[in-house]
Amino acid sequence: MSLSQNIKKLRLEKGLTQEQLALKLGVSAQAVSKWENSDTYPDGALLTPLAQVLDASLDTLFDNRKVTMADVSSRITRLIGNSKGKDRLHLAREICWQIEKGYFGHADEPDTLYDPDELKQCLSSSYVLDDNGFTHVSNGQAPFFALFPQYENCFGEVIGDGEEARKLFLLLSSPDTMRAVIFIHRNRPDYVFEAELLASVCGIDGDRLEKVMQELLELDLASKKELELNGERRTLYFSNPKHMTVALMLMAHEFFYKGSYSYTAHCRTVPFLG
Repeated sequence: MSLSQNIKKLRLEKGLTQEQLALKLGVSAQAVSKWENSDTYPDGALLTPLAQVLDASLDTLFDNRKVTMADVSSRITRLIGNSKGKDRLHLAREICWQIEKGYFGHADEPDTLYDPDELKQCLSSSYVLDDNGFTHVSNGQAPFFALFPQYENCFGEVIGDGEEARKLFLLLSSPDTMRAVIFIHRNRPDYVFEAELLASVCGIDGDRLEKVMQELLELDLASKKELELNGERRTLYFSNPKHMTVALMLMAHEFFYKGSYSYTAHCRTVPFLG
């Protein structure tokens, strides 16, 4: 589309009359009419204000479809940097969803957001799976975007014989320990508690308590300090909740997900671990 066509299209999408657009730019309605009829073109100094009023980029105005990494990086940085703190993660998540759509050739639909109703239902996850790595998008109640690019045999080199994963799953396999992990993550960092409190809140039998505390220390979800209070030796624990633990549990929820998928691409032909 031409510049004149784009100005008219974007103006109408914003619900502005020619007079209203002219007023916002400090020009006459006749000037706007001439722009939209290709009789004249906006002065160069008006292009940036025009793009801002129409909530569009200069590339959109001029129908420039060439996109460079430098342009994208700069715009994303400014977009997130200029947003409010509470909105930043939601905005970043939306950008990730547009990345996922780009894999499926939806470059001409940049304004299509994911359905807000998907945030209320565990529906329509998405993944890309090919020889270069994979993505996974959750659109449920706790939406996330995971990207795993593969460089040569990096997955296999990092995972090795799987001993790290086996040890982690073994530590989390006890119901008592899992309840203790949930307790840790329901409290603020450096929350101070005694083992007896944990046992009471989580319903852990006395003969299991020492092992559970040791497993929390192994998982680095708590630290231990021996102190003397009023002449009495006390063992105190300081909670150390980790975002990676929450991420692992959210991914476990997705692992058992059996709902529908909004987009999928499964064209991987090589083994994951080389």
